[in-house]
Amino acid sequence: MTLYRYFCGAAFVLLSLHSQAQRVIPLQEAVLLALQNNATLRLSTDRIALADAKFRQVKEKSLPQIGSSLQVSRLSVLSPFELSMGGPEPAFALPPSSFWATIGLVSASKEIFSGFAEKSAHKSAELLTEATRLDAEKDRREIEYGVVASYYNIYKIMKSAQILEENMKLLDRKEQEVQNMLREGVLTSNELLKIQLQKSNLELSKVDVANAQKTALFNLATLLGLSEEVAVDTTLALGKQVHGKALELIEQAQTTRPELKANAVRMKVAENALIQTRSILYPHVDASAMYIYLNPNKNVIPASHTFLQALNLGVSVKYSISSLYASKGRIQEAKLNIAQAQHGNQIQQEQIRNEVFGLYTANETALEKVHVSEKALAQADRSYQLTDSKFRNGLLLSSDLLEAQSLLLQSQLNLLSSRVDAQLNYYKLQKALGNPIQ
Repeated sequence: MTLYRYFCGAAFVLLSLHSQAQRVIPLQEAVLLALQNNATLRLSTDRIALADAKFRQVKEKSLPQIGSSLQVSRLSVLSPFELSMGGPEPAFALPPSSFWATIGLVSASKEIFSGFAEKSAHKSAELLTEATRLDAEKDRREIEYGVVASYYNIYKIMKSAQILEENMKLLDRKEQEVQNMLREGVLTSNELLKIQLQKSNLELSKVDVANAQKTALFNLATLLGLSEEVAVDTTLALGKQVHGKALELIEQAQTTRPELKANAVRMKVAENALIQTRSILYPHVDASAMYIYLNPNKNVIPASHTFLQALNLGVSVKYSISSLYASKGRIQEAKLNIAQAQHGNQIQQEQIRNEVFGLYTANETALEKVHVSEKALAQADRSYQLTDSKFRNGLLLSSDLLEAQSLLLQSQLNLLSSRVDAQLNYYKLQKALGNPIQ
């Protein structure tokens, strides 16, 4: 008795562990897990951080450049030097001699006009950061749909397994009926063999479906970044409908697709690059300030007023005459980059138009297939009921019954496939519209 309780307790623990390992993950949670653990999105996050760092570098370059230095030197004065401030005695004098000197320098400079290059560079860096964020949003949509497609395919596999199991139970009952009829001499053993062969074929199908389910669940766990076994929710709602006409959806996609938003940003980047290139045609104005400290002593702070101070403030204007004839090629290249960005955007707009329209018509076709499959299943079920009734009355052979049962099984699988395909087409259309998976 004690050993029996031990085995029961052990079995309970194993079943509990198995149920914990097979944790059911709802669809929305699966999407969130994939977004958190996906390596592609982590790479996109790194790209955004890199773009932010480059933007910061551009802003730092626009700050004033400040520098300082302190130097102690041994100077040899070869001729006398006097600095007079208008008084009878010189304010500062250096007789011919050798001495130590401390020289300090503090300077600051800032380009106050760069031909609009600084402003355009600042704007370009900001726009490139925004384009990188939009690229990451596109990656999010791809990952979301990938998880949803994997999830619904597993759902279809599991439901197919349930349909096969139900048909196996149906064949078990028919096998029992045929055995009874065989004992009564109503049927021959060949009729029983036909049903048993059909069962063997279903067993093979169940093995294939089980292997496919195991592989799909493992791939889903990998996609979610999990090491444990997972299970999907088999109570998914099917039949979400697309609202709106084809032209309305195409117009929506052209305003919400992250790729087109990124293209618009990159066209602005190309336009700013042209401004930067043209900046060489303008004069550049710099402002600078410099403070000089000269002390003929090794002491940084002298005991008496024996040092020289000077402050230099200046504004410089620079203009490259060669830019009038040596910048045409770069300007032409910048203009061609703008045209290339515009043409690339037009091509992508056409591709998105075709994609959305194709998915819209495919959605209508998928819904029609669901309607036809429902009708076909009702017909197959009615045909099977009539054939089964005639078989029980000895009016038909088991081959007729098995054919009706095969048609019923195929109709059930077709309806399941049509419903899941219609749902996946709905989500694929949402991705094409640039909408998040909901």
